[in-house]
Amino acid sequence: MDQKTTDNNVLTKKVAGENVIERRAIRWMMVAYDALIYLLCWVGVFVIQPSLQQQLPNSTIFCYLGVGTVFFFGLRFLLKCYNQVFRYGSIYAFTKEILANVVAAVLFVTTGVLLTRVWPVAVVPFTSLVAFAAVYVLISLIARLLYCNLYRFAQKDTVLSRVLRRMLELFAHVDFDSDRPGAVLHLVLEPERNGASPINELQNIAEKFAIRGDITAITQINKGYINRTYKVETLSDTGHVHKYTLQRINTNVFPDVDALMDNFKLTTNHLFGRLLLPGRGKQGSVQQIRPTKDGRSYLRDDSGCWRMLTHFDNVYSLDIPERPETFYQAGRAFGMFLKEMKDVEATDVKEVIPNFHNTKSRYQDLEEAIGRDAKGRVKQVGPEIDFVRQRADKYGIISDALESGEIPTRICHNDCNLNNILFDNVTHLPVAIIDLDTVMPSSPLYDYGDSMRIGTNTAKDDEKDLSKVSCNLSLYEQYARGYLESCGDILTPEELALLPYASLIITAEDGIRFLMDHINGDTYYNIYYPGQNLDRARTQLKLVEDMEKKLPQIKAILRNIYMDLNLNGQID
Repeated sequence: MDQKTTDNNVLTKKVAGENVIERRAIRWMMVAYDALIYLLCWVGVFVIQPSLQQQLPNSTIFCYLGVGTVFFFGLRFLLKCYNQVFRYGSIYAFTKEILANVVAAVLFVTTGVLLTRVWPVAVVPFTSLVAFAAVYVLISLIARLLYCNLYRFAQKDTVLSRVLRRMLELFAHVDFDSDRPGAVLHLVLEPERNGASPINELQNIAEKFAIRGDITAITQINKGYINRTYKVETLSDTGHVHKYTLQRINTNVFPDVDALMDNFKLTTNHLFGRLLLPGRGKQGSVQQIRPTKDGRSYLRDDSGCWRMLTHFDNVYSLDIPERPETFYQAGRAFGMFLKEMKDVEATDVKEVIPNFHNTKSRYQDLEEAIGRDAKGRVKQVGPEIDFVRQRADKYGIISDALESGEIPTRICHNDCNLNNILFDNVTHLPVAIIDLDTVMPSSPLYDYGDSMRIGTNTAKDDEKDLSKVSCNLSLYEQYARGYLESCGDILTPEELALLPYASLIITAEDGIRFLMDHINGDTYYNIYYPGQNLDRARTQLKLVEDMEKKLPQIKAILRNIYMDLNLNGQID
């Protein structure tokens, strides 16, 4: 799942009979408005001190004009002043802009003083620099107050007020019918496909949770196979923007929602002060549950089961590593997750999906689906079925070792896809591990194999051109090293001995699951075009084939890492 979304430009259109209004990423009307005030303040300084214009050459004037522009407007953009949904009814809504103005004024004056010392042509009296900065900050504040009064005047029932009101609705998208001062017109999201909830229902649902401020935007996040996910943005009376993640839980996959949320709460509470990833460790590296207004961990109504989570901002996720260092850091992050969960008793965590990573059981489920042939699709997938059947004797390697007690049962993530790690936009280090619904008793071999399945694949997971699909051994080594540096010391010799086979088993398992869902009629995974699950299955099975060819090299990589880290693992 990806929490990184982009706001669209303001536009109005008809979708399913509703007016759709989407928020600007940057309110250029406000930029132009501030630019006009900025230029007028420059003119005002020369009116106050006409001799100044005669003393300074044009090059100096334009130099200071440029310096001021960089600082005053640069800081506003940096602090995202123009992305904020402004509430003109309260001056507290402009705290970011006031802060930007004050800091920019200090930088402007400081730079001017330095310029007068190193550039003789640019000598400007200190008092003039301070005068301009003070005038601009003051007039900007006065302009904001003026707008507040214009807003209040527009609420009156006079001809002039109605004209002004229409202008503010047209150019500033102010909603005068709202019971909150200066609210922006309610944003309407285009209704989803595949029978998802309409926007008015989403807003009503989100408002039942203990969130801060009024909802200003709801944006669908088109990632994730299971749950439907939205980013909810709100604005408080003080002008602060808050962001949350709203999810509709897929009750077909997770029928016992109480057990699911108990696991989720246990996991997040345990990890919040422990799992400190390098991207933003002090702020916590897992999402937290935002309860409903009556204190429940999730909401159940006629539209389904919903939960609200905290939202990580200024992050991104990846389906495929953008560089080797990324995958190394992903390995470290998931290894840290496993190690921090070692103190949780397996009996305290409920098995919300029985046999979730029991590959032998998954294969048996596939055979049953083939026998039913519910949608008449079996005849289309004969080669894929043959490929899976030829390897049936290998599917119990990990599950049999777990059942016999040869390897221990641990609390694992069970869905260690690369896209379940959020990376910081600036440092590119891991910020958080998300998608904790499948945290259950299992084996870290499944987690490790799942990461390799996604991260080493040289193609996307539904690639139609199978010639692009292969296992990148360089990336394999990076992840293995990062993972084992974090948690290799808690793995048993028996687990380390089976590690080379983990990626083969879990990749085959996912190929089986995608193939079974295609045969069953796409009832489990979200699809965005017909036949996508079959494309996903074929990609996984081709990757299995390539991993089989490269198994000797995979073993050699792991032997070297075991030796470097002094791990007690023997690979045959």
